[in-house]
Amino acid sequence: MAQTSDVIVIGGGIIGLAVAYHLRRAQLGVTLVERGRVGREASWAAAGYLSFQGESNQPGPRLELMRTSRLMYDGWIEELSEFSAADTGFWRCGLLELCITEAEARAYQERVAWQQAAGYTIEWLDPAAIRQRQPYFAADLPLYGGVWLPEVAQVRPPRLLKALTAAVIRLGVQVREHTPVVEITRAGEQVTGVTLAGGEHLAAAVVINAAGSWAPQIAPEMARLPVKPVKGTIVLLETTAPLSRELVASSCGSLYPRPDNKVLLGATLEDAGFDKRVKLAAVDQLVHQAVTLMPILQDATLVTAWTGLRPSSHDNLPYLGPIPGLCGAYAATGHFRNGILLAPITGVLLTEMILQQPPTLPLEPYQAARLW
Repeated sequence: MAQTSDVIVIGGGIIGLAVAYHLRRAQLGVTLVERGRVGREASWAAAGYLSFQGESNQPGPRLELMRTSRLMYDGWIEELSEFSAADTGFWRCGLLELCITEAEARAYQERVAWQQAAGYTIEWLDPAAIRQRQPYFAADLPLYGGVWLPEVAQVRPPRLLKALTAAVIRLGVQVREHTPVVEITRAGEQVTGVTLAGGEHLAAAVVINAAGSWAPQIAPEMARLPVKPVKGTIVLLETTAPLSRELVASSCGSLYPRPDNKVLLGATLEDAGFDKRVKLAAVDQLVHQAVTLMPILQDATLVTAWTGLRPSSHDNLPYLGPIPGLCGAYAATGHFRNGILLAPITGVLLTEMILQQPPTLPLEPYQAARLW
């Protein structure tokens, strides 16, 4: 007899785990299937910073989705601690965004104005104030000001994944690793479950596709999801002393310091298909950018470098919701560089959809049906 659940979640990254967590908290029977090891793809490779106020975020549904999820995060981390003793590395460190051209300064000052009017915490800093708080910046680095975002936090993605995995297992989610899905089964247009690579059938009336960059490959009906892998390379350095408490972002490179004297450099945006090899050119680019920002990093130790494949969407919004023509099938993919940040709200929204509860946010902008 086939194993039966209320819901099957395909994909064991941060999104799949978060969806499984919230569904199980709502007392649904959940099975999560992952083609490899849980949490070892894009989620594991992420930098892990949590911000909704970045320079690319204008008023609209993307900003609201990210803001809502960020506001949930502190409570979500505390909630996870009830199920797992794993340290997630959650740390309110703040983010400093630099303006290295006059055009950037004008655009950033406009952003400060509307975000302050909207009630967000954000501050404009002049070049002198930036150099006072960041004495290791290169003397010849062109600075035209910057933005300080004190509410930005970070997590250590591998640790968060460990805590979330422990939480879903403790709650009773059936986690199946190394079990690729080869087919979503159906009776007419109604989902009946999935078939695994070994021929085993798992039965469920609801199947959620949270397979990240691999989401279009799950079933013919999913092929219309224009999810594309965008490779990101990250370099990890170790310094002899802390160079900065806050994260630093700029158009010429970004630095993500951690409390353990480690610094992440990243990340690149590479159109390389499913190639996950660490290329020397990408590492060289990130190191050059970092040393340009802070020459003292020439004395840092290179620890390692890695890559991840982020699932991008066609309009920079994730695909959340029912798949037309396949009753009981849902998408939860296309989060691109914000999967870690958007995990809590994605889990909540998918649970609300499946239980037909009033949604926390208007769903229309994120529905997978916008593609049909």
